[in-house]
Order: sequence, then C-alpha cells, then structure tokens
Amino acid sequence: MSFDLPEFANDGCVFCSIVVGDTEASWEVRPTGDSRVACFHNRLKWSRIMLLVVPVEHMTQEGLWKSDVLVDTGRLIVAFGDKHCGDEGFRAISNFGLQAHQSQIHGHIHLVSGTSRQIQTGDRKSQHPASGEFDVNEYEIEETPFAARIAPSNPTTQRKMWSTGQLLETSQAAFEIVEKHSADGFRLISSFEPANSSQPAGSNDASLFVLGGGQLGLYV
Repeated sequence: MSFDLPEFANDGCVFCSIVVGDTEASWEVRPTGDSRVACFHNRLKWSRIMLLVVPVEHMTQEGLWKSDVLVDTGRLIVAFGDKHCGDEGFRAISNFGLQAHQSQIHGHIHLVSGTSRQIQTGDRKSQHPASGEFDVNEYEIEETPFAARIAPSNPTTQRKMWSTGQLLETSQAAFEIVEKHSADGFRLISSFEPANSSQPAGSNDASLFVLGGGQLGLYV
C-alpha cells in the first residue's frame, strides 16, 4: 500500500511524547512496565466521548493492525466503551492515510461515543468471494466511493470479536480487500450498539467495515 501519510513533526512523535510523560494527557490507562497499550482522552471534542487507544511502542497504523498488540487494543476499546458509552453505543475507528484524515503516524484507534449512522443507513450492494472464514459484502454508503463489510462466517458479537484474536484475523481479511480496492487510503470502523436491559453494548453481530476508494469525510 502506498497511501500518503501526515508529515512527521520536527520535535518527534506526539503520541510517543505522551506515552513517556513529556506531554500531558488526560489518562484512562497509563503505560506501565509490562503494558503494551495505553488510553487517553482526545483533545478534540467532536463527540461526548473521544478516547485514543495507542500502542506503547511506536508503530504505524498498519503495524498495529497486523500485530497481536491489536488484541490488547481491542480489549481496551470494549472496556472503556462499556465504561463511558454503554447506554448510547460507540464506534471504533482507524484512519489510514490523508484521504481518510489520518493526522498522526503513531498507530491508534479512536473510541467515539454513539453508533455509526453512516453504516446503519448503508445498503448491501453485492457479495464478494469469501475471504477465508469471512463473508465480504460490498455496500453503498453515503459519501463513500467504496465500502465493504467483513464479518466472520460463524456469527459472533461485536464485543466478542473485539475482545479476542478474531479481531486480528478479521483485520487480515480487511487488508486483502484494501489491497484490491483502496490502497491509497481507507478507514476501518466497527459500530457497537447500545446496551439494553438484557445485553451489554456491542451485542450486535460482529463486523468490520472498510471505507475508502477516494477522499473520505471526517470520521465523526
């Protein structure tokens, strides 16, 4: 993949500076000696809750999503989604390249309160050949040149997928789609439906959407 990336700041990586304590942050989980991921509040205020879950070690977005560190990241997404957004649901979002509004080189996943109206109003367009143990369907989604939904062939819940190694397997299927349809930049997004009286947030069917094919709108 050859998507354009934001320029690396002259004074180094912003998230690395936060992780080592040189730059202040409002923490949910501080890095410890053996932790691989950390979580702090985004300074943007586009939604009621905006958190960033980042690997402690510097790595790119692609590196994060192809590493088993992704599993630790996913578990924090579910834990803090439950803590802050259970009643309204939440989204997990990663932007790749300038076309998707990626602003930091250091790998990270956004946790944003509220479910994705963009995904909810999308229409299934066609089915792609199955990718391993995953079903792939192309969708028509507003202001998105290309969109595909990747879901495990054996149904599971969103929260379970994001809490296990199945997330890493799903990401591998997503990258196969990206290579063919959106190598210049894309967004990965999952939406977690709100909790109800009998089920926690994210009990909806597991899926990971690829949005790309050209310039995308802002992710919130």
